[in-house]
Amino acid sequence: MPEFLAPFAARAGRPTAVRARRFVLAAWLGLALVAGACSEEASSGSTSDASTAGDAAAAKDSEDLTTSCLGIAPEYRALFSQYDDQCAFLADCNASGECYCGGGCSSDKAMCAETICQDIDADCSCGEKCPTDGSVTLCPNYVCKDLGTIPGCEKRVGCRYVDQEQADKCKCTQMPDTEPNCYCGDACSADKPKCSATSGKCAGKNPDKCIIVPGQKWTKPYCARCGLKGDTPRCFFVITPDVGGG
Repeated sequence: MPEFLAPFAARAGRPTAVRARRFVLAAWLGLALVAGACSEEASSGSTSDASTAGDAAAAKDSEDLTTSCLGIAPEYRALFSQYDDQCAFLADCNASGECYCGGGCSSDKAMCAETICQDIDADCSCGEKCPTDGSVTLCPNYVCKDLGTIPGCEKRVGCRYVDQEQADKCKCTQMPDTEPNCYCGDACSADKPKCSATSGKCAGKNPDKCIIVPGQKWTKPYCARCGLKGDTPRCFFVITPDVGGG
C-alpha cells in the first residue's frame, strides 16, 4: 500500500477528517496512480507513480496549453482547483521566461517583468530592406506581419522578444508538508507575506517589528504538487495529512 494511504486504513476517527481522507482516497483510486506525475522529472515519495492513461487524460484536459505537471484527470480538476491559491507563487512565471519588452508589443503577449526590461533596448525595425547582418534590431515577426508590406526599413515603437529559461520554481514543483512561513508587524517589507489576521499567529507580537512565524506541519488537506497550465498556476495533487489521535 502506498505510504500516504496508510492513514486511511489505520484511522476511522473524526467525521470531518474521514470525509477529507475519503476525498483524497477516491481521487487516488479514480486517478489510477496518475495524479503525481511530473513531465520532466520523477518525484520522490508516494506520489511518484504515473501511467500512460493518466498522461493522456492530462493532455486532453490541457486544451493544447503547455502543462508543467501531468497526470490529473479532468473529473478531478474542480476538486483540486480549490487549492490553486497555494500555488500563487507561480503567478509571475509568465513574466520571467519567454516574454516581451516594449510599448509596441501586443497586449495579448506575455510581458516581461520590469526588472528584465529595464536593461533591454526594445527599439526595432520592420521592412523588406532591413539588413539581416545584426546592424539593425528586427521586430518580432508578428509585429512586422501586422504592419503589412513596408518597402524600406522603418523603425517602430519598440518590441523585443526575450527568450530565457523560466525560474526553476515554474517547473513541476513538489511542495513541502508544512504551511509557508508568514510574518507579523508593520515593519515587514512587501515581499514578506503577512500572516492572516484571523489566524491568531500575531497575537502578543510587537506590531512595530517584522517577526517571522515559521510554517507548521499541515493539519488539513494541502496541495502537494504545483505547476502551470499555460501561464496559470494550478494544483495538480492534494494530500490529506494524518493528524494523529484515535
